[in-house]
Amino acid sequence: MNKILVGFDGSEGSEQALNRAILLINSPGELLLLAVIPSSKNKLLLDADAHEKLKKKAWNLIDGVIADLGDQEFKIVGIVEEGDPASIIIDVSNRLNVDLIVLGSKGQSELGQYLLGSVANKVVQYAAKPVMVVR
Repeated sequence: MNKILVGFDGSEGSEQALNRAILLINSPGELLLLAVIPSSKNKLLLDADAHEKLKKKAWNLIDGVIADLGDQEFKIVGIVEEGDPASIIIDVSNRLNVDLIVLGSKGQSELGQYLLGSVANKVVQYAAKPVMVVR
């Protein structure tokens, strides 16, 4: 696998997905870490200040993981997007033409109230790319 997208939100499930993706990525390849936060357009969930804090938390989470991984024989890219997690994961996987999407099967996100099982289920059902769900 030359390009793998990992849905990452700091949960145990996403950590397991990341570990599996690291085992699968070819060298030189590209590992994409994607965090999805609620949209700033959804005023019912977040005000502007809370949204900015959540976005910063997401970037800090992704940047921290990249720093922890250190130098690798593959490229690591962090991405933070806004919206529905399943839709964003599918969109990014298509736009960046990944070989594989890797997700955790359960847990609760540190970045929002999304249950990973429901996100993984939607991605498996609707993605045009291969999906691996890690338990």
